Amino acid sequence: MKILTALFCFLIYAAPVFAQADAQVEKAARELSLKVTGKPEGLESLFDRSFFGNISIERFRGMLSGIYRDNGRVTEVRLESAGPGLTGHFIYCTDKGFEIPAALSLDPESGRIIGLFFKAARKKSAALAQAAAGLSALPGKTGLFVVRLGSEPVTLAALNEKEYFAVGPVANLYVLGGMLEKGMFWNKVLRIREEDRSLPPGRLRDWPAGSTVTVRELAAMMISESDNIAADTLISALGRRRLEAALPGLRYSSPALLRPFLKTSEMLRLRSDTGASLKYLNLPAEEKYIFLSGLGRAPLSPELLKRSPFGVDKADWVASPADICGLMGYFADSGSAEALKILALNPGISLPEGKITYAGYKGGSEPGVLSAAWLLKNGGGEWFCVAASWNSEKEDLEETKFSGLLRDAIKAVGVI
Repeated sequence: MKILTALFCFLIYAAPVFAQADAQVEKAARELSLKVTGKPEGLESLFDRSFFGNISIERFRGMLSGIYRDNGRVTEVRLESAGPGLTGHFIYCTDKGFEIPAALSLDPESGRIIGLFFKAARKKSAALAQAAAGLSALPGKTGLFVVRLGSEPVTLAALNEKEYFAVGPVANLYVLGGMLEKGMFWNKVLRIREEDRSLPPGRLRDWPAGSTVTVRELAAMMISESDNIAADTLISALGRRRLEAALPGLRYSSPALLRPFLKTSEMLRLRSDTGASLKYLNLPAEEKYIFLSGLGRAPLSPELLKRSPFGVDKADWVASPADICGLMGYFADSGSAEALKILALNPGISLPEGKITYAGYKGGSEPGVLSAAWLLKNGGGEWFCVAASWNSEKEDLEETKFSGLLRDAIKAVGVI
């Protein structure tokens, strides 16, 4: 779009953050989207008088009408991030299939726009849009986030990306991240303890108590095979509280939702006992830790496992697709060759040849839960994340359909 290639930038930094800053900036961005028309009117009520000291109102009307002419009507306003003060970054999606990145700032006194910047419009990926639409059509609750990572992340596809889902074994990524945050040594030798016994999957179920294994080997089994005993052994060695303290650094949006951070054996026991689940879910946060300390005496049997009667996201680890991609971005930024090597042991699906030079993956399933996440790198050195989840109370989840839609999304990333 020619008019945007050399557009204006009137960014003025706003005053300190107010309690409702994000909502105020988002409201202004949505009101601005209504002015992207063939004949923009009412600009004086939305923009501060100082704004038109930099550009005449007539020229600005022409710019907005040019955006409308070249890109179409704005159908969606997506908040990407809120900056300091009354500032924010947004994506305007149009009915012609374009995405227009925009940033704006508000005057703290008048609440009107004093700074605005549009970047060049980009055509949305039809393949990514189809993958998102396919996930949206599935029964139950679905979410997707596809993002180009970096200092200025770019959203490529989004569906309920900030909503929380039960993610099952994908939560093992937080254990791996906690190990990095807390400086756990890869060569440290641990012993398999009886109290860390859990149910399959995983090969460690055949190892006797007292067997020795390194942290590196446990992490590899936890990520590539979803070995439950490996995960619980690492959580015990790291310490539940230390792992929880690492969550903000791992870019998790609401750490309280993962406190206490359940071991796999604890989650399985809760799912096996409706009474225990009900009691646990109604306890104050700190009392849940005490409750879990006695839960290990309850029997753990595959025959007792069932779908949670309180919702699949109640007795499980929860995260949003955006949270998971934030964590994948943490791994990309960490520079940890060991962690990246472990993530790449099982790529999950076949990848586009010659397009993607690295693929780290973690997926998992439980009754009513499917979740998967990829950290990808292309030949140009750009990092991407694809994260998706599907939760359903009433339907048996079609893993083949879910995987097929994500395979299409990854192929689209491979040609970006």
